[in-house]
Amino acid sequence: MHYPLYPKRDIIPLDGLWDFRLERQKLLEDITPEDFHFDDWMSVPGCFDTNNQYKHLRGTALYHTTFQTSSPAEDALLKFDGFGLQLKVWLDGKPIGSSKLPYSAIEMRTGPLPAGPHELVAVLDNRLDPQRMKLFLDYYDFYAFGGFYRSVSLHLLPKEAISRVQIRTLDWEAGRVSLDFLFEGEAPNTVKYRFDTETEFHEANPRQTLVTSVPNFRLWSPEHPELHTLEVQTADDAIVEQFGVRQVATGDGKILINGKPVYLCGVNRHQSHPEFGAAEPAQLEIEDIQNIRRMNCNFIRGCHYSQGQRFLDTCDRTGMLVWEESLGWGNAAEQLKDPEFIELQKEQIRLMIRNSINHPSVIIWAFLNEFHSHTPEGHNITKILTQTIRDEDHSRLVTFACHRTQDDISNEFTDIISVNSYPGWIGGSIEEKRQDRAPWIRKRFLEIVDYMRSWQPSNKPMIVSEVGASCLYGFHDDESIQWTEEFQAAFTRDAIREIFAIPEYCGITLWHYCDANTFVLKAGDIRSKPLAINAAGLFDQYRRPKLAANVVRELFSNPPTL
Repeated sequence: MHYPLYPKRDIIPLDGLWDFRLERQKLLEDITPEDFHFDDWMSVPGCFDTNNQYKHLRGTALYHTTFQTSSPAEDALLKFDGFGLQLKVWLDGKPIGSSKLPYSAIEMRTGPLPAGPHELVAVLDNRLDPQRMKLFLDYYDFYAFGGFYRSVSLHLLPKEAISRVQIRTLDWEAGRVSLDFLFEGEAPNTVKYRFDTETEFHEANPRQTLVTSVPNFRLWSPEHPELHTLEVQTADDAIVEQFGVRQVATGDGKILINGKPVYLCGVNRHQSHPEFGAAEPAQLEIEDIQNIRRMNCNFIRGCHYSQGQRFLDTCDRTGMLVWEESLGWGNAAEQLKDPEFIELQKEQIRLMIRNSINHPSVIIWAFLNEFHSHTPEGHNITKILTQTIRDEDHSRLVTFACHRTQDDISNEFTDIISVNSYPGWIGGSIEEKRQDRAPWIRKRFLEIVDYMRSWQPSNKPMIVSEVGASCLYGFHDDESIQWTEEFQAAFTRDAIREIFAIPEYCGITLWHYCDANTFVLKAGDIRSKPLAINAAGLFDQYRRPKLAANVVRELFSNPPTL
């Protein structure tokens, strides 16, 4: 179970075994109902390209299932909670919608549904083609899985169907919040609402923002992740939202939660597993958070795409702070000025925020990891996307992970300067990578401070959003030898200590929590990704800890005092 809940609504879960066929010749846009024949089965959720028979194959995947409605419905909503990479859907032989937004949770209206049996065909295309799939390119340093990453369901809509209630903290000391009511159609004249275990309902006009106080409110914080619920009812529908009362702000170069500075000790986390791909089961998500908490982390960067609601619910309950970002990686100036790319970015950002708005764990919205922020095109899209975020939600901080740390011109629009750098691991000389690497690490991160402070306000917080080094699980030797667990552990110790010692930084996010699949190497490609795995994880792909995990646990137990 994850929020929001719709206790009055008829919801048909569609997870399970679907008919399946992988079409290697036709593109998604060329598929017609004549192609609706199937020769295999596949799980939903599930990534077909982790299945041994279809491993690493790219093509058009056809999925088919049936369901039954006991009574007619004037309208219904198909919900896909995450998929890859392109999607087109037919219901009873008629196309009803499509999407080019990998990882995003999307909805499609079906129109009237008669009582009786129905057939649903969903076609996914996981090909990497820069003309057809502009949000995921073939050089991205994580694997583009094909399939349904999360659940699929059908909601039969009542007349006064409520979509969401957006809850924002206005005054954390007084427990005052604003409520914005969103509907699938026209808003009714009145709704009823109540908080937590209140027995009586209050009436509200849902056509305007309601400002009210949460009775007997308790603050949400990483140390005390107190949660509240809000139930809203229309004449024939109801929704239950979960939320937390808390404030996120900046001050004097620090990130503040409920007025108190917090030092972010965290990891980057990919949604990736050798068998499940991006369709991770709940048990694995919980194990990930448990492992991360045991390393004394209080922060997860959800790289490099929108996160699942079940995962964020777990972060809410466990007090884990989260950075959530839209899909992008290393995008160059030519792509950044493409009108279609810009519109797709704006669309996925709006969906990300609307889906995740009520999670108190999410304190940062971000976009476009390591794009060309040193170019006029990067500057322009940063202005557009930061405004898109703030138009949707002004209650959180905005940033992007910047690797142009000596010529960036786009942090003008952010609330936090977030920097990615790998001194002593990627690039640099042999001397930088030996056991005396600490001075090189210190020098590099001080240079970043000097550049950013030369043109950005001195009171804007700075965090390290990526730093780390790779190693192969189980490979042991002298710590000066790269790819050994000893090397990664020693590097991690040096990096944390040196960054902790620089007062301008108020957070460090290690790259990364666990090893993850990356692109399959092409002939002649010399990038150092053994077995097509990004091996910088503190755990391996199967969540077995490396030596560096103990280093992180030790050092993150005593972060700098702010």
